[in-house]
Parts: sequence; C-alpha cells; structure tokens
Amino acid sequence: MKKAFTLAEILIVLVIIGVLTAILLPIAFQSSPDENVMKFKKANNTLGTIIRELTSSERYYKNGDLGTKADGTLLIADAKYYTYFCETIAEIVTIKSKNCSEVAGANPYVQISSTEDAAVYTKPSEAKKQLDSYCKAQAATVGAEIVTPDDVVWYQTSPQSTFGKYNTGTTRLYSQPDGKINYPDENGFDRIYKVFCIDIDGIGQGEDPFGYGIRSDGKIFTGARADEWANKSIQQE
Repeated sequence: MKKAFTLAEILIVLVIIGVLTAILLPIAFQSSPDENVMKFKKANNTLGTIIRELTSSERYYKNGDLGTKADGTLLIADAKYYTYFCETIAEIVTIKSKNCSEVAGANPYVQISSTEDAAVYTKPSEAKKQLDSYCKAQAATVGAEIVTPDDVVWYQTSPQSTFGKYNTGTTRLYSQPDGKINYPDENGFDRIYKVFCIDIDGIGQGEDPFGYGIRSDGKIFTGARADEWANKSIQQE
C-alpha cells in the first residue's frame, strides 16, 4: 500500500511556511545595512586614525603640533600652506581622486570655549552646529578635494581668517610652537579648531556634510550631525 501526505497535512505545512515567512521577511528587510551610515562610520573612524597618526608623525608634522611641519617650518598663509593639510591626508588615506587647491571663503576656524557658560567664545553646543553650517556653506566653493574609493568626499574650508594671528601679524592655523597660545581656555588649551568636512554621498547630494573641528594637538571636536550619526545603527530602520 502506497503512503502519501494527506491534503490536511499539506495545508498545515503551507500554513506553517506562511507564518514563518510573515515573521522572517520584516526581520530580513530590517537587517539590510544602511549604506550611508556605514560610509559615515568608516570615514569618521578613519579621520580619527589619520589625525592620531599625524600628531605622532615625524614625517609630516612636528610631533604633537599640526601647525608645524616636521622640519620646524611654520604653516603660515602662503600657497603651500593652503594645500599642505589636504596633500598630507591624501598620502595616508586610500583615494580615488584629489584636487588639493587654494580656496577662498568664509571663516575656517571655530574658537570653542571649554564650558557652556563662557561668554567670549562660542559655546560647545553652538559650535557643533556651526561646524556643520560652515561645511554646508562652503561645499560648492571648495569642491571635492579628496574622494575615497567609496565616493566619500573630504575637504577643508578656506584657511583665510582674522583668527590665529601671532606677533608678526601673519595668519596661522594654530598657536606658536614655542608654547605661546593665542587664545587659551581656562585649562591652557588653544580654543582654535580648524574646520574639516566629510560628505558621504558627494557634494550637493541628499545628505549634508559632517563638520569637524581639529585642534593643533589633534583633538577632534565633532559637529552636531556627526554626534547624531555616531549613535545610528547600520541596520535600516
């Protein structure tokens, strides 16, 4: 006598498959990675790694001072200064293309206070928003200085500014290497941060750029959007 599944048994199996499909499909869609978040997290971590490497470098900068080249030359406002930071990063990070050129535009520095109640300098909470707004405002002017293989754009804002002047009157990125700080906070740290920007989907596309402030000793002050995205899950919501 031949044995076979009954119609009832087949229907029960089909119902079970349907229930499992209804449960697992949404989970499968939710688990698909968010490409933009993944690109941001990679670029964000890479920037931190690069700056740590530069502040300990004997090749590119004087150890612990991003305002002075390894040979002791100050990064003053000349043509070489405008491209030096861009060229340095391009040598370290894997790139698809680069266009390190002199740019002009708005204030590229943020002078950040250490506390929320400081009156003279920008409060940290406001500075975070300011970094992002600087990057967004100058994106079209600066253009894509560095493009990585995943099409993430890195660029610095204009180095022209009234901030950061030492006693000869020459505009500099950071304080003097002799230890004299132009704009010290209550702890003795320089308040001047260079604005650096990362755009994960290309200039002028859907996502606004992420702003960062980079201090001469390598401390990175993240913008508001970078803080927000650092807490995002790489899984699509």
